[in-house]
Amino acid sequence: MANKIHLNKLAEGVTAWNDWRSANPNIDVDLSGVYLVHEVSIRNKKKAWRLLASLISLLITLFLLHTNFTNNLIYFFEHNQLFKVNLSSAEFILYIIIRFSLFFIIMFTVFPGLELMLNSSKGKLNLININMKKVNLYRADLEGVDLRYADLRYADLRNSNLNYLEAIGTDFSYANFTGTCISNWNIDSSTNLNNVKCDYIYYRFNYELDKFDQRRPIDINSIFAPNEFTERIKIVEKSLETIDLTFTEGIDWKAFFKSFNELCQQYPEHNIDIQGIERKSNTLIVRLDVNIESGINTDVIKGAIETGFKEFYENNVKFLEAQYRRELQAKDDEITFYRQQSTNILEIVKLQATRPIKVKKIMSNTYNNNFHKPNIGNFANNIADNARQQANQNIYTSEQKQTLADVSFEIQRLLKQFEQNNPTASETEKIAYVNDETTPSWKRRVIGALQGLSDTAIEEFLDNSYINIGKAIIKGWIKPD
Repeated sequence: MANKIHLNKLAEGVTAWNDWRSANPNIDVDLSGVYLVHEVSIRNKKKAWRLLASLISLLITLFLLHTNFTNNLIYFFEHNQLFKVNLSSAEFILYIIIRFSLFFIIMFTVFPGLELMLNSSKGKLNLININMKKVNLYRADLEGVDLRYADLRYADLRNSNLNYLEAIGTDFSYANFTGTCISNWNIDSSTNLNNVKCDYIYYRFNYELDKFDQRRPIDINSIFAPNEFTERIKIVEKSLETIDLTFTEGIDWKAFFKSFNELCQQYPEHNIDIQGIERKSNTLIVRLDVNIESGINTDVIKGAIETGFKEFYENNVKFLEAQYRRELQAKDDEITFYRQQSTNILEIVKLQATRPIKVKKIMSNTYNNNFHKPNIGNFANNIADNARQQANQNIYTSEQKQTLADVSFEIQRLLKQFEQNNPTASETEKIAYVNDETTPSWKRRVIGALQGLSDTAIEEFLDNSYINIGKAIIKGWIKPD
């Protein structure tokens, strides 16, 4: 059980405690088995009441001396016919009665305000920067204690309650956490948990049953491997520095990567990466990994990044939808179908999702995206053969149609341009003109994407007046004479 002398010293404050620890480094400090906030609060209240009582007593004494209140009262009794008793012998007793009466009147008058002041920090205890090295806190209840930047190296925290503990910047290295409840504790990357001993932990405090709950490992016969607890906490803490972007109506990957690139340029100091892609029912979740330094308001930064991405994405989707309509003369339902089909890209992700995705750079304005660690499988790259092998048939067909739409639009634009200046030109001249105006690399891209495509599919994207010549041009590239 906790040593009362040590509790009294703790109630004196952090500065007095640290000075005492420095002067007595070899004392085995015992604060075990008590609710620390309650114990310190009781001692602070007693101290406050003693100080107040002394102050009130001094004020009463000064009041009686300077007002001759007692002498005047005795004179009143001696000269009043109602009182036949000689009060001179009872002067001292009367003085005491007056003092006590005034004392209790004042105390009861100021009591409500004093009680409110003493309870203003109820349930909380400020121990920031305190030296708790090697302190015995076995079965101690530390709920509501602020131990930010405190030294708890080698501390015995077995079976202690750390519910709502403030532990940012706290050094727990080599402490014993076995059986501790860490429900709702507040830590970050600056909290030192290196080399702690921990066989098992509890993640929840059950107030109804007044006991710890949700043991980890779940099996009561199992314990953590050495350093496993520390690694688990690091993973959980890292997940707090991620942002989940949700898409419930499909996703336009071209708009997504353009927005992601703009986001990285706006927040270069946070090294934003794609940590993973997950599909739940009809919702697609893209998780961003964000590097935020300790001491910064994480929620504010994450909120700004999330809002910034949404604005970029909405603007890019609107721009691309207008472009799709111009190029494909698409209807709203066709554009919706395009985005919904894009969500099938998760089939590619599942084949490659053995390690985190790290997107370092996006090549803009083309589908040929460059990934630092290409775990997505080049799903946005029309010219990559392995991407088409990994994608399902819906994605393969969608890529072909997109490429064919681009090709058809460009061929028809060139033909219309040529016809304006040469209305009587022959078909051979038109084909030659288109061939001259298109680059070899563009033709190779078309050949790679449209190899084996049927005539019916090609005709779907050509105006009636350009069907024959358009087919001839495309087939000439795919199967040159």
